[in-house]
Amino acid sequence: MNTLHFGDNLQVLRDHISDESVDLIYLDPPFNSNATYNLLFEESTGQTSGAQIEAFRDTWEWGESAADAYEDVMRAAGDAALVMKGLKSWLGQNAMMAYLAMMTARLLHLKRVLKPTGSLYLHCDPKASHYLKVILDAVFGHEGFRNEIVWARSRNPKGSQHGNRRYSPNTDSILYYAKDSGTHLDLDSIRRSLTDTEMAEKYNRSDELGSFMDGPILRSASMGPRPNLVYEYKGFTPGPAGWRVNETELKAIDRRGDLAWSKSGAPRRKWRPSEDRGMPVGSLWEDIPPINSQARERLGYPTQKPLTLLERIIKASSKEGDVVLDPFCGCGTTVEAAESLKRQWIGIDVTHYAVTLIEARMEATHPSAEYKIEGRPVDLAGARDLARRDKHQFQWWAAWRVGAQSYREEKRGADRGIDGNIFFKNGPYGDGRIIISVKGGEKVGVEMVRDLRGVIEREEAEMGVLVTLANPTKPMKKEALDAGTVRRSAHGRMPRLQIVTAADLLEGRLPALPPLPVPERHPIRAPRRRHRDQLELLLPFPGEKVAPDKAVVVDPRFVSVA
Repeated sequence: MNTLHFGDNLQVLRDHISDESVDLIYLDPPFNSNATYNLLFEESTGQTSGAQIEAFRDTWEWGESAADAYEDVMRAAGDAALVMKGLKSWLGQNAMMAYLAMMTARLLHLKRVLKPTGSLYLHCDPKASHYLKVILDAVFGHEGFRNEIVWARSRNPKGSQHGNRRYSPNTDSILYYAKDSGTHLDLDSIRRSLTDTEMAEKYNRSDELGSFMDGPILRSASMGPRPNLVYEYKGFTPGPAGWRVNETELKAIDRRGDLAWSKSGAPRRKWRPSEDRGMPVGSLWEDIPPINSQARERLGYPTQKPLTLLERIIKASSKEGDVVLDPFCGCGTTVEAAESLKRQWIGIDVTHYAVTLIEARMEATHPSAEYKIEGRPVDLAGARDLARRDKHQFQWWAAWRVGAQSYREEKRGADRGIDGNIFFKNGPYGDGRIIISVKGGEKVGVEMVRDLRGVIEREEAEMGVLVTLANPTKPMKKEALDAGTVRRSAHGRMPRLQIVTAADLLEGRLPALPPLPVPERHPIRAPRRRHRDQLELLLPFPGEKVAPDKAVVVDPRFVSVA
């Protein structure tokens, strides 16, 4: 059952996840929290319509995909369609509406795959939580709503030397919905241990046996009469409501020295610290700190959530052996938590980087875990399908297969002919660099090789590798051959420019490369984000230089996740 799907979660849900097969769903759908609120409602014809809401650098904007999702919801009919029609009439065709349309299409399928006793937790930003709650009410029915959990994701609200126009946002909402009244929820499993200070305040009395807290041993009148609990003990007989325990248990409490009598002769119970079950968890979660810059579990992933947050949700709403699904699994926190708690799991993510990051994370934390990966190309037909679906993810996959340590992350704008980098030690010549360029079209030509030769010269790189989906032409091969060999090489004669196809990579025919550095498992701190459209920049090995304006991600094979 443990499966990691690489692909669009809507398609995966439709084609691969059976009806009523999942016990618990947690989703943290991507939302651009940094976007100015008003800009989210700009019509799609405006200049600011693009890049407002992103799915890990996939823009949520009103276009063909959003329109298709909206039509899917309309065809499904029901309350969700009524809500979406009303929202579209009010909001118009903008980034927010695109986000809501594509979320609603997915939520309908998530309800389908959820067991009757299953539950769903949707982690969201306050900018969209009110819309999502209305949509969830339409999908699950208003009776399906259980809680809005508020997580304090920051304990230091941001201030300003200038006049603020709002309170600093430092909380997230987690909308908890149940599919049926019999949905499993084990709140005792997530009780919070008290701090030393809280224990001292709670157990503030003492006797010869130690600290204790005074508590009732009699039922209150409001609890109603219980004739079976009305009995005489040591000359005392309670009223119609009776004792809180039967006579056998009462005698055991007394023998332990935990039964007390007030001056008026009324019995009381002494509760000891050893009996404390912890504090019940309510809908305000302030005890789970965010992942700060020094946290050991920090991976540098933009929306990473604390492991303890997912462990609490999974413990409360599932049992060992249950199936947990995360359709936006990102860096795999849900996957790791489910594996640790002996649950089965399904993770889905649209980015190849996320899939490789989860692989590295599982290798570091659960090396013996058994799971399969679906959606990653295993044959030429799969490679063609990926290139057709998402040329950028095809580029990432191809660069990964070649052995790239870092990839260009931005999807919009010119890539300057670089889709990946490989760095190597070049003896007395210092650090060498290999530039990877990937072409996912069915048509190729010699100009692609010439372009790469120009990039190698411009970047002063030692080598270049051109990866193509289609077979290279004879002029392309000749042009690559004419590029000659590496001018300064500590590894003998090496071709300066090579061409490999997707078929070559799938069959294990890799380009001739110098010895590459072996990834080391040691902590690597990620520097601060330079701007909001750039992922944390992690360096594969000391000495690599990357311009701050280039959005780059590093292959998890070269980043410690332990």
